[in-house]
Amino acid sequence: MSSDAATSYGDLGAESVEFPPFRSEQWIKAEFDKLKPPECLLDGVDLSPEYMTSYATVNLYPGKVKQVRDQIRSALFRQALFKVQNVEVTYMDDCRDARVLQRIVETPNSSWVGRLLDMRNPRDVELIQEELWTVNRCGQGADYHVRYYKEGGDGFSSTVMPTGFKDRFNALRFYLSGD
Repeated sequence: MSSDAATSYGDLGAESVEFPPFRSEQWIKAEFDKLKPPECLLDGVDLSPEYMTSYATVNLYPGKVKQVRDQIRSALFRQALFKVQNVEVTYMDDCRDARVLQRIVETPNSSWVGRLLDMRNPRDVELIQEELWTVNRCGQGADYHVRYYKEGGDGFSSTVMPTGFKDRFNALRFYLSGD
């Protein structure tokens, strides 16, 4: 990635997203609808469901098309952020401060862990992009591979895999705990 790409990907600056390590009901009620993805998130990725694009008249409604794509992008962002919180909550005993999503970098090559995990995906699930997110955890950077998929013609999803060994262990511990 060239340094010119930093205008769309890289340090988020004013678009940094602050979030708590714990997803309380109060936080969800107060902040959920305010959570907006940084402009660089999924930049240039076509988030059009086949159901929508199968209609020849869809181009007559560019505002509605943009609204649908923006809703999908926001939903994928929230989904990924919540999965990051699932790891961050395991560090609450060490630090209760808010976390800050500081950096998003598109990764041109898929991570080996991601490729390995993709082997379990059904045939109609396609990786559409992978990004590396950096979260400030109380002064320490924590990196996460965030992968976005198109499922079938109309579905979209994300997966999140921490890069650090301890973070991976804590993610596994969180998901096995049933909390």
